[in-house]
Amino acid sequence: MKIAILHDLLVKLWWAEKVLEKIIKMYPNADLFTLIYDEKKVAKVFPKEKIKDIPKITQNIYDLTKNQRLCLLFMSRAIESIDLSGYDIVIALNSAFVHGAITKPETKFIVYYHSPTRYLWDWTNEYKKEIWWNKWLKWLILNSVFKNIRIWDYIASKRHNITLANSLNVKKRIKKYYWLDAEVIYPNVETKRFDKEILWEYKKPFKNYHIIISTLAKYKNIEMTVNNFNKMPEKNLVIVWSWAQKEYLQSIANKNIYFSWFIPDEELIFLLKNSDWLIFSWEEDFWITPIEAFWAWKPVFAYRWWWLEETMVEWITWDFFDSLDWKDFIKKFLAYDEKIKKNKFDENSIKEIASKYDEDIFEKKIREVVWF
Repeated sequence: MKIAILHDLLVKLWWAEKVLEKIIKMYPNADLFTLIYDEKKVAKVFPKEKIKDIPKITQNIYDLTKNQRLCLLFMSRAIESIDLSGYDIVIALNSAFVHGAITKPETKFIVYYHSPTRYLWDWTNEYKKEIWWNKWLKWLILNSVFKNIRIWDYIASKRHNITLANSLNVKKRIKKYYWLDAEVIYPNVETKRFDKEILWEYKKPFKNYHIIISTLAKYKNIEMTVNNFNKMPEKNLVIVWSWAQKEYLQSIANKNIYFSWFIPDEELIFLLKNSDWLIFSWEEDFWITPIEAFWAWKPVFAYRWWWLEETMVEWITWDFFDSLDWKDFIKKFLAYDEKIKKNKFDENSIKEIASKYDEDIFEKKIREVVWF
């Protein structure tokens, strides 16, 4: 059996790339295709010699601009240009365009949806604001562009045989936008990383601290967390990661907030294990970090979003604040802090829930789908 694996973009190493890395380990002889490749950012995990036939139309634009958004008009053409006629099985890990690949009728085409293309559907308005939608020329051009890509996206969703979703929330969106039923297979969580002993004692920024692990994008609401910790100078916060809002967030943060940019995996595990608990303050479909925190025996304080309630158990694994404008954050935070101090959260129960999302379970379910 000859297998092809498709992934939209290889320009960063985030959690979607963890899923890709796992799939490649499962099928090491498979060929890997992507629409854009950034060797400097991903070569350590995905070496260039592993990548097959990157479409020139998207790669050349990215090489010139280093901006994948400028490739938007050409993404659908790029994925359709990839010749998959020689493959028995195609596995597409989709966040945007790779579900639109063209295969032979006899090819088993499996799409694992991280999400239907969010800026075409449920995040359209947020995306417009981010790219200065109020500029009249952009408004005129992009209105037409988005309409045409939505039509292509819907048609492309009918090209695969098997539809998989990474959460119930994504399953719901697939049903709404594509009228397709999907099987839910939760992403692989490398829980065993947190079992190994850390031999090196890394420097902790504070004796006691809470932790956020997230890209620093506006929609993540990290600014609201920072503002609330500015009002609680006796509480310390460590923020791990980087992205567009890095400099801005650092400029408004008080001394009780520490930023740790890109760090080795072992140091990240050390910081998480030595924190008081994790803060998860935004909406996502399925986010691996809270489950990693559970395996490190850390409860989580989170914005109440229904997929979180889908996978976790209130009072056992974490507590919630309810208002996205964060009016109840400090009150709920301090109450939660008291519960932690009184040992209201059982570490073994937390770890038991996390074990349901171990990468071995993900591998077993994917293999069943691929070879069924």
